[in-house]
Amino acid sequence: MKIECSINSEKVLAAFRRAPETMNRSLDKGLDRAAVKMARTAQDKLRDNGSIAFSTLIQSISSRRAGQFTRIVEPSAKYAVFVEEGTKPGYMPNGYALAAWFKVRGAANPKRQSFALAKHIFRHGTKAHPFWEPAFNEAEPEMRQIIGRAVAQGIREAFV
Repeated sequence: MKIECSINSEKVLAAFRRAPETMNRSLDKGLDRAAVKMARTAQDKLRDNGSIAFSTLIQSISSRRAGQFTRIVEPSAKYAVFVEEGTKPGYMPNGYALAAWFKVRGAANPKRQSFALAKHIFRHGTKAHPFWEPAFNEAEPEMRQIIGRAVAQGIREAFV
């Protein structure tokens, strides 16, 4: 998912010509805030959909600066795509991870149950528990507002 904001206003261009450092600083702050908003919304969606046992996936969602006026927000856990999209039959999950998941949930015999679940997943796959796309759809309007406010703040400071 990608969000692009293109502000091609003469006022913005004039502010960049007049005070580029001020505009860069203001826009950087706004982009950082927007990225944090996306990360927090995705974390909240994960908590809401009940597809986590540990906080590994939640903690793996972070933002980073990828260049001037560019932020990347993504989970670093490799299994995030399997949570988001589900899996097809034929995938054998890690039995130790499943046993730990059962143990956290208070299962009587986590080892036995993890083997049974692994066989079921191998035969039937897993259901998707989307969190990324719903989080993006929820956060996008506010991210745009945050960026717009940062641009407006930069303009005010540039022409003071």
